[in-house]
Amino acid sequence: MKTKVVEFIGRIQDGGAETLVKDYALMLDKEKFDVTILCEDYKKDSVNYKILKENNVKIITMYEWSFFINKVLARIFGKRYVAILFRKAIEKLKPDVLHAHLEVLEILYYARRSLDGTRLLFTCHNPPEMLIGDKRPPERDACRYLLDRNDLQIIALHEQMAKEIDEMFGIDNTRVIRNGVSFDRFRKIDRTKEDIRKDLNIPLDAYVVGQVGRFAYQKNPEFTVDVFYELLKKNENSYLLLIGRGNGEKDLRKQVSDLGIDKHVRFLISREDIPELLKAMDVFILPSRFEGLGIVLIEAQVSGLPCVVSENIPHEAYQSKDIVCLSLNDPKEKWVNALLNPIGNIDSYGDIDHYDMKKEIKNLEALYL
Repeated sequence: MKTKVVEFIGRIQDGGAETLVKDYALMLDKEKFDVTILCEDYKKDSVNYKILKENNVKIITMYEWSFFINKVLARIFGKRYVAILFRKAIEKLKPDVLHAHLEVLEILYYARRSLDGTRLLFTCHNPPEMLIGDKRPPERDACRYLLDRNDLQIIALHEQMAKEIDEMFGIDNTRVIRNGVSFDRFRKIDRTKEDIRKDLNIPLDAYVVGQVGRFAYQKNPEFTVDVFYELLKKNENSYLLLIGRGNGEKDLRKQVSDLGIDKHVRFLISREDIPELLKAMDVFILPSRFEGLGIVLIEAQVSGLPCVVSENIPHEAYQSKDIVCLSLNDPKEKWVNALLNPIGNIDSYGDIDHYDMKKEIKNLEALYL
């Protein structure tokens, strides 16, 4: 008999956690596991949603009958209301394993009576203090309760995160399962750099800088635009690829327009061809304000790109000698020079093979069983 697994996440959209849930649903052994994704809602035009539907992955949304009404009620009554919808869904699905992601532990707490007999897991996708620590008291308290009463198993993205979580809750069993990457997808690309750049209307001899990620405060894309503006003063034949989507897109486009650099910037929204776009770049930039890991940085390294990153990226994401780590307080000039001459400045780095999704999915399967 197959093990029933429910991957529970707030929303299916394009982001690191959502991509990981998508990969789990696609790569878990279909002979052993029956996988369903449960969410509050989804973005139909997101790459992750489209891929899941194309592959016939079961998706159940708790807001299906009326997104607007449910959103209003959730805003009025909070996660207690969402927990009612969650409980109804779980009572129908009857999962053996429930794997939660992002800010949903409070929902599990309010629906705890429907979770008896279900193995609970939770992956911490962001720095613990920001997701389940003092900065989020409801999630922190829910996590504490579920650890004590429901044998919640917490999963960290790397060893340092696991250590922080253990110390935070006085436990010693946080497991590490890395956000794996499909190496073949990022290394075995049929198209040439010339063809990819031609499609983007970028000269073959141009210098191309790229960032992948949501247009949001965490990812700090406005910083990238400011740095690129200064970089253009040193190399006029440069282009910037901003790949992602998010609520900050309008402001970001205005910033680019106000700086008068529209012709040198490409906004690439909800793209499925991330490996090809990485191949078109000369250097990758990730100036995040905070990260749990920064899986796009792993993808860039698998692609063989030199990377310029903020010191807010966990060192556990350093899997190549070609990493330049800088402070967001450093002068823009220093960032520009690093992008134009990306010589690594880190003392140590890990083994990229540890992020092979084929290996990590086996670790997850063992944990589910």
